[in-house]
Amino acid sequence: MSELNRIRQQAAEWVVALQTAGANERPRLQAECDTWQAKDPRRRQVLEQIERMWQATEPTQERRRQRRRQLTGLGAVLLAVLVGTQLPWAYWTADHRTAGEIRTLTLSDGSQVVLNSHSAIDLDYSDATRTVELVRGELLATVAKAPDRPFRVITRDLTATALGTEYSVRQEDGFTRVAVQESKVSVTPSNGGDDLALSAGQQADLNRNGVIARKATPSQRPDWADGRLAFSNAPLTEVVERLARHRPGLLTLDDALAQSSRRFTGVLPANDSDAALALLADTLNLEVRYLTPWYVTVRPR
Repeated sequence: MSELNRIRQQAAEWVVALQTAGANERPRLQAECDTWQAKDPRRRQVLEQIERMWQATEPTQERRRQRRRQLTGLGAVLLAVLVGTQLPWAYWTADHRTAGEIRTLTLSDGSQVVLNSHSAIDLDYSDATRTVELVRGELLATVAKAPDRPFRVITRDLTATALGTEYSVRQEDGFTRVAVQESKVSVTPSNGGDDLALSAGQQADLNRNGVIARKATPSQRPDWADGRLAFSNAPLTEVVERLARHRPGLLTLDDALAQSSRRFTGVLPANDSDAALALLADTLNLEVRYLTPWYVTVRPR
């Protein structure tokens, strides 16, 4: 577990403890929490983010009291799992978002946007423009033709303008990837600079200042958009990492497996992670252990 994920888990446990504490116990817990926060500035920031998430799910005082009665140690685990997904606050306020599922949206002009798991978009449609802001994650856009209304996907790094086409956009930590399946896309870095023209079978990675990498790519739709995850001699760590994006909660590998050389070739369902895990376990002789429906580990059988 990375140091930042460890902070997220500890912060989640503090939030649950403070929210469920009685009046006599809370001052002591708050003092201990303050001491914990003071040791690393990241702790306060993460704690405040989790508290905002908590408050957003607590609409009434009556429900607060009910939740305090119901929460146990499992509540801390579930909240830690929520935070462990590293979802930004903008995700929770987006017009459309997904958790572990894949969702297809048909927009008012007939265009379709397929949202990958843990993705979010905001829409800005008018008589003159069609704008989709990718807040997080990945989308596939199939654009209805309307020459007088440009269709744009905007991310932190760029604007990708369709010229009557199908293309995917994925936002990573340090860049955005645009891949074109059909027709052409014009890509403009957010800090200005020359436009980049991409045709079917091409993709490029860009940050705010311009192109980082560019290469040819298969022109067919991404596998996830059709509800499947395809692997060819992929390391087990990569397989589990992709599966983890398509289920709620936390999916982890046993330490021994994380260091193993096991590989997998095959196709797994993207929209049924339990079935995918069962198939993977049968193929590679693994055990899938459900500590809760939201906390699952994979280990050798």
